[in-house]
Amino acid sequence: MSPYISPLFSLSMVVSLLIILTANHWIFMWLGLEIGTLAFVPLLTWWHKAPEVEAAVKYFLIQAVAAAMFFFGGLALMNSEYINGVSQWLGNAGEVIILFAVLMKLGLAPVHYWVVDVVQGLNYIPGLVLLTWQKLPGLVVLTQLASEMNGTILLMLAPLSALVGGLGGLGQVQVRKLLAFSSIAHLGWLTTGLTVSALLGAMYFLVYIIISLPIFLSLHMSGGVHLNQLRNVLASNPMLSIWVGVGFLSLAGLPPFLGFFSKWLVLTYTTMQILLVSSIILISGALVSMFYYLRISYLCLVILAPQQIMAMTNWRNVSKITLLSIVLLLNIVGLLIVSALSSMTK
Repeated sequence: MSPYISPLFSLSMVVSLLIILTANHWIFMWLGLEIGTLAFVPLLTWWHKAPEVEAAVKYFLIQAVAAAMFFFGGLALMNSEYINGVSQWLGNAGEVIILFAVLMKLGLAPVHYWVVDVVQGLNYIPGLVLLTWQKLPGLVVLTQLASEMNGTILLMLAPLSALVGGLGGLGQVQVRKLLAFSSIAHLGWLTTGLTVSALLGAMYFLVYIIISLPIFLSLHMSGGVHLNQLRNVLASNPMLSIWVGVGFLSLAGLPPFLGFFSKWLVLTYTTMQILLVSSIILISGALVSMFYYLRISYLCLVILAPQQIMAMTNWRNVSKITLLSIVLLLNIVGLLIVSALSSMTK
């Protein structure tokens, strides 16, 4: 792809978000979502490899089906204004169809099946964009579709997504599949927070981006796609090993890392609104997903490749201070950010 074209596609993705933010009708929301999708598909095939092309085709087909559902739901919603007798039923059906179309675009359970296959075929940088920025337009649409019925559906499906993401990652040895299931699980937490409070959802999404960015960049630099391969690569690069290990600990939600406080905020607000069943399912999903988070962190921070045991040991003594400094810095920053965000939400 020409390097002069990619900024145009990136600008189109930003424009699509602005269209959705300023939309006051479902047709403009649909238009903004489709502009973002069509601008992102060419970026998926940047390196012109066969797995990327396959992933791009899968992504396009799923997004096309979701777009058709969205448009059909919008037509049902619009026709409900002119049909007497069944207008209420038709309008509710249109709202639900639009909601499920947006959930399919986001990859929330039970319509999450495409996320793992698409992320598995992508490089880490397009995967980062897919799992972060590309979720933003759909999340904005969810905030504009807020209603009592949609909120009830989301509070049932979002905790399910957190549990599915945790169970799906068990036994996986492909790093990109683990990241995909991790995204599905965090999307459940994010959607729950967004349903309770739009500001709370925005906070969780910001924290997720802050945590994910160094992880994806470190994995992109290492080039590891399998856990055993990742172990061998990171064993000779202590700084990447630290960033990946600490990042996954934060994604796991272990205190006192930044990821813990984002989940703590969501649980605080859900328990305040007496959403005990949703809170229990969210906690169960977090406990299950913690298994593979700790597995990767243990692999990065504790286990060394056999050939590194008796050689290249100088960095260990030097990096103890560096490791403690980075972890302490992350903890302090996390405390400051969460304290500020907590005061903002009161």
